[in-house]
Amino acid sequence: MTPLSPFRKTSLFLRGGFVAGAVLGLGGCELTEVTLAEPEDELVAEAYIRVGDGTDQITTFLHWTIGTGSEEDLRNAEVKFFPEDGEVVSLLLTSPLDCLRVDDPGEVEGACYAPADVAEGVFLPGTRAEVEIRLPGGRELKGGTLIPNDIQLIRPAEPFVCGLPPGRHVEFVWNLSAGAWAYSAEAEINGLRQALAPQGIVVEEDSVSLLGFAVSEADTAIAFPKEFGIFNRFELQQEVAVALQGGLPEGSEGTVAVAALDRNYVNWVRGGNFNPSGAVRISSLRGDGIGVLASAVRRSVRAIGVSGPGIPSCLEGL
Repeated sequence: MTPLSPFRKTSLFLRGGFVAGAVLGLGGCELTEVTLAEPEDELVAEAYIRVGDGTDQITTFLHWTIGTGSEEDLRNAEVKFFPEDGEVVSLLLTSPLDCLRVDDPGEVEGACYAPADVAEGVFLPGTRAEVEIRLPGGRELKGGTLIPNDIQLIRPAEPFVCGLPPGRHVEFVWNLSAGAWAYSAEAEINGLRQALAPQGIVVEEDSVSLLGFAVSEADTAIAFPKEFGIFNRFELQQEVAVALQGGLPEGSEGTVAVAALDRNYVNWVRGGNFNPSGAVRISSLRGDGIGVLASAVRRSVRAIGVSGPGIPSCLEGL
């Protein structure tokens, strides 16, 4: 899901030391030397717990707000997660691809941590979890999260894979999750080149990732695919966007994931499209820096664009 991107504040800080400028004094105009304070390079930690369908994901990405801090300290941090009932889970340095969606991992400034072994079933919906992060230089961050209660898809019901006739939409419906502050919905649609070729559409990207509405804790439904892509409208090929408004093209398939997000998740990722004043991030970690320990519970279904029998229908029961 979208919350993996690192939080950068480089453009918000000045790197300069001294600036000479003309200021208007009470007694007249004179040149005055003004000293700008050098901003402090803050430690940022983005820790996530994602449970539910698929493999549980426990990750932490460490970086600096400006980028002048010690990269060696980031790569030698001690990162530990504490489930409510169970032993401590220690994270080890791993590939940036475990934390971020990037084309070139070599250009990433920061360090990604994940468990050496899959921490499946260790962190459960409806329980608390904590994180402790220590750097060799002595910096420390701590925080906690209440993982939202479990969610289940009411429609489409089981099985995991279903067929969606071309030109039709299916409304994804799920139960309310206690502890969730919002829900996110994301779809990845593949096979678009071949599926849209009969319509004369030359597709630039064979697969697209679309974000649905970031809805409140009271909203538990979203239509696929027509209500996806609202926040991708400036980057999505127009012909593809129009085609998807008409339904899932025959021969393509989409994986739709719905997630219940905790308060920390919502407070950290909100901003941009969601806030007129720009990015607003609220740290949920305490100590020598800023950051987040966020949790999400996800459920997913793979919908295949088909017009005939042979696969359970996504519309069954409607």
